[in-house]
Amino acid sequence: MTSTSVQPTTIAGNFAEGPPRAAEPARQLPREADAILLCFRTSPPADHDDPSAEDLLRVAEARRTVLRRMTDCGLGRSLADDVALVVSELLTNAILHGEQSNEVVFMLALRDGLLIIIVTDGAPACRSAHAAPDDAEHGRGLTIVNAIAQEHHGRWGATSDKTGTWCELPVTETRGAA
Repeated sequence: MTSTSVQPTTIAGNFAEGPPRAAEPARQLPREADAILLCFRTSPPADHDDPSAEDLLRVAEARRTVLRRMTDCGLGRSLADDVALVVSELLTNAILHGEQSNEVVFMLALRDGLLIIIVTDGAPACRSAHAAPDDAEHGRGLTIVNAIAQEHHGRWGATSDKTGTWCELPVTETRGAA
């Protein structure tokens, strides 16, 4: 497997002043990072548009794992639910739009008041939020990620090589990494 740089390149929002900084946390976070790393190869889809049942199970498992870890780290349920939704949308996009039987890598890290989510799929692509028609079944994933990032004063974008998407959210409501 080749090594890939995942330096953020901002897509949405005006972040010329740099990354968002979390307000002073109510409790001091440990310097050590709390992280989740998940790597898997996608399965060939059952039909042209739908991911395989196996890949959908991976997304559901990642969502449950994230909710459990965020709760263990002391995040409120509302923020944990938003983080799980971002993870679910980014993983689903990687599965749907990445190359067949490609490796998907998901990383979530919490350190010093900043939660970082990165999902790469190895397929260089334009990653931007756009309005989907009201009756569309797909096409809202990055719009949802954008809305959650804005709500939490975070940001999101594509990796420097355009093979992945990242989201950063400042976190203030923690009791420390588990």
